[in-house]
Amino acid sequence: MTIEVFVFLILGVTSVIHAERPKSPPGTSNAVTGKLFIDLSSSSVALGKASLIVSPLTHRDGNYVGDYQLKVRPYFFKGEKGTLLLAASDASVRKLQAGTAIDFSGKAVTRKDGKIHVVLGKATPSSGNQGSVTFSIITENGKMIFNTSYHFGT
Repeated sequence: MTIEVFVFLILGVTSVIHAERPKSPPGTSNAVTGKLFIDLSSSSVALGKASLIVSPLTHRDGNYVGDYQLKVRPYFFKGEKGTLLLAASDASVRKLQAGTAIDFSGKAVTRKDGKIHVVLGKATPSSGNQGSVTFSIITENGKMIFNTSYHFGT
């Protein structure tokens, strides 16, 4: 009798736990949450070096949005700060987290004069939450390519 009651309670608890799980339609999951962190990177420029610093990016309305800073040495006057927007639908982020590389596009808008730079890139996962990323930023002085790493976090 004791064993029957124990088995009945276990089955009842597991069915309650199973019933409380959120249900998603097949092929989808909950909305993308968390921040995207891009590691510091640099690129060679004529007789110098450009460094790209990206703030943690927040997923909002199908995009990752945050701030960036570009420092150019020795040409400090070529440096800029602004807003970075990378197109990232929930589906493409889930694809990335599932282990498939994705291409993306976006724009960098300078704070000083509102100039827009086209940003193109490719993210290649090494695990579900991290991987490598390549940014190509097209400026009036040509294309700069930055290779670095990314990870998702809170």
